[in-house]
Amino acid sequence: MNSFFSMFKRSAESLKELRTITTTGILLAMAVAIRSLAIHITPDLRIIFTFVPLCVIAMLYGPVVSGMSAVALDIIGYIIDNRGARGYSPQLAAVVLLTGIIYGCFLYRDKISLVMIMLARGITVILCNICLNSYFLYSLYINKDFSVFTADKNAWDMFMTWLWTSFRLPKNLAELPIDFIILIVVLPAALTAYNRVTKNTKKKISTDKKSEDML
Repeated sequence: MNSFFSMFKRSAESLKELRTITTTGILLAMAVAIRSLAIHITPDLRIIFTFVPLCVIAMLYGPVVSGMSAVALDIIGYIIDNRGARGYSPQLAAVVLLTGIIYGCFLYRDKISLVMIMLARGITVILCNICLNSYFLYSLYINKDFSVFTADKNAWDMFMTWLWTSFRLPKNLAELPIDFIILIVVLPAALTAYNRVTKNTKKKISTDKKSEDML
């Protein structure tokens, strides 16, 4: 339990470092660029790979930074889309925050693990995308009388029918294996590149310091 909370502490403390801010900013810019290439299936459903840079942020800097980054990306996306008629949903924003935190909890490790990659993406897709996002979209914009606490069998049948006919369930399940493959390839490569740059930077700083001491 202590190690779990210390993960959040270390992640929060990393926000004091310039490297965290600059790297996260670059990765968020990449996410915004990737977002512009999204393939729209319906107004509320699209094929998009912004989770990749978010997972890299989670891997490098943990759940606090990745949670904040996920919300920042969501707000930027909302502004770009200019969807003022619908309004910004706190419920959906909370799901976005949860997604970033889940990524950080599973991926913030010294060594990247295949199991952790699959758990991180699998849980976010099933819990956040399929369950929570679908529920809030349906109850907020499709059937405002629907509630998970009061719905009867008929209401649940209607919800499940919408889940299938809106392609939310088939799309997320079909895309999941592709997501796994992308993350399994990208995350180890990103970690290796980051460690190499960090090592070279530290070496250069050490060399410069020695040169200054000799003067």
